Amino acid sequence: MFRRFSHDNTFSLTNRETEVVRLIANGLSAKEAAIRLDIAPCTVERHVENVRLKTRTHNRAHMIAQVITAQLI
Repeated sequence: MFRRFSHDNTFSLTNRETEVVRLIANGLSAKEAAIRLDIAPCTVERHVENVRLKTRTHNRAHMIAQVITAQLI
């Protein structure tokens, strides 16, 4: 399932990206999120970076703010 955000830019997050961003937004580290999702921490970091690039944000805090504003999590 893909979710859409449409202001000036449109982007889609995969279900896994949404899961990862939700965990990061709730304060989990990449390692903690990886344990919860049973994936490698570097995979969590890759998902975060993919979302950050899709949202065209400068850092994690900005990314989380945008995703929350867009009501994707």
